[in-house]
Amino acid sequence: MFKNQIMKKSKVLLFTPNLKGMSDGVNRIQPSLGLMLIAQILIDNGHEVKIHDTALEGWNNKKVIDAKKKIISIGQTDEAIKKVISDFSPDVVAISVLFSNLLESANNIATLVKKVNKNITVILGGNHISGSLTDYKFAMADKNSNLPNFIHELENENIDIAMTGEGEFSILELVNALANKSDISKIPGLVKKIGSKKYIINPPKRIPDLNVLPRPARHICNMEGYFNIGAFHSAKSRSNRVLSVMCSRGCPEKCTFCSTPEMWGQSARWRTTKHIMDEIKNDVKDYKIGEIQFEDDTITVHKKNLFALCGELEKIGLPWCTPNGTKVNYHLKDQLNMYKAMADSGCYQISLACESGVQRVLDDVINKRLPLETIKPAIENAKKAGMLVHTFWVLGYPGETYEEMQTTIDYALNSGADSFSISMLCPLPGTPIYRDVMKQNLWWEGRSFNDILFRSSLIKVDGFSKPEEFEKFINEANVKANLALKERDPERFKYKYGDKNHPLYHQT
Repeated sequence: MFKNQIMKKSKVLLFTPNLKGMSDGVNRIQPSLGLMLIAQILIDNGHEVKIHDTALEGWNNKKVIDAKKKIISIGQTDEAIKKVISDFSPDVVAISVLFSNLLESANNIATLVKKVNKNITVILGGNHISGSLTDYKFAMADKNSNLPNFIHELENENIDIAMTGEGEFSILELVNALANKSDISKIPGLVKKIGSKKYIINPPKRIPDLNVLPRPARHICNMEGYFNIGAFHSAKSRSNRVLSVMCSRGCPEKCTFCSTPEMWGQSARWRTTKHIMDEIKNDVKDYKIGEIQFEDDTITVHKKNLFALCGELEKIGLPWCTPNGTKVNYHLKDQLNMYKAMADSGCYQISLACESGVQRVLDDVINKRLPLETIKPAIENAKKAGMLVHTFWVLGYPGETYEEMQTTIDYALNSGADSFSISMLCPLPGTPIYRDVMKQNLWWEGRSFNDILFRSSLIKVDGFSKPEEFEKFINEANVKANLALKERDPERFKYKYGDKNHPLYHQT
């Protein structure tokens, strides 16, 4: 798309920052599809690129953050990160903030970059910044929103530029402009501070045809490192050699807790089956892949495309799953046939995004557009088709009562799913729920985005006077869930909790 437009080659270092994890759980890590796509496009256009995952390279370096909650940091030391920067000597460093709780680690990398060389351009991108910018725009439009009237990520003097939305070609345009010392002010998705609370803010540009995207640059990632760890996205993988693939971008739903529309939009765009399968076949061959995990926000949205994909997947005979929660009530009249096609092509587990067992919450609080009566039949259909079923549930929405939360727990326990997780709401930047939380002053004092983990309560919840009380409530709900899992599937339980020294082994 932009080939042969540059006159000077740049060196670009792409970072995935250290992560927070749990000392008593399976901490998931996988190569970044977004960074690998950006890398390949930059490489195709003459730039020298390195991808560095500090969490992967420092996997055995674990530091206790909160002993009581068993929260740890995982990743390289500052000195190790500085050496990576110094050895590669980049012109540009781009840091991915996929989740809001990575912002602290990203800020630290930015600081280290400038300590090595203050002339390196530091770029921040990912879901978090796209959502945060949306909130800033709301703050400008509504002075009573209680949202910050500045873009707090750019208050870090070590971050030069933020990029929003789909960044593959925008970052190429930016790197080309920086290399040639040309104007960057009109580049799509660019956000740059130009004074006190003053910014250049350019709207991002969607990629209408995803088939222009190249095969991700897995060859410059430490793939064997990821395989050796074997802790990919799914709750239980059939192989350590997992290939993460995304067939589509965007979601047509309007759930109030979800930040997907700010990053990918509400139009679900699909790659052609051939484009997807060419990537899969080549990577299966090159990396001896044993399993595929599809990272789509909701892979069942386009039935025709899914059937076509299943037909091709059946030919290669690899197990696959959907770690993200897909919509429960798509294609109800043909749902069983759709699930059978998935199972026949190798899908061993589907994850369903149920969220609540109370219709009022689904309708009025989170705008889920999910009839409650469709959940259990969908679970039954998936199991009839031959798949395991994992379900997602969330508690602690603004306005949700204590009684409604108990109802959801009971519903989840009796839903028929093979396994499920019960999470507390984490209001994400860019979402309607986050803006409601801020407007109602529901955020607990002393809590921040750095605390966005399943075990950290961020907002005031009906029936609980302290965040610790709600955290205990959620923990007890998950104990119930996992004791049920222990009874139904001892092997999966063992995988999830590691060994028989875990306290849950001794509860009945």
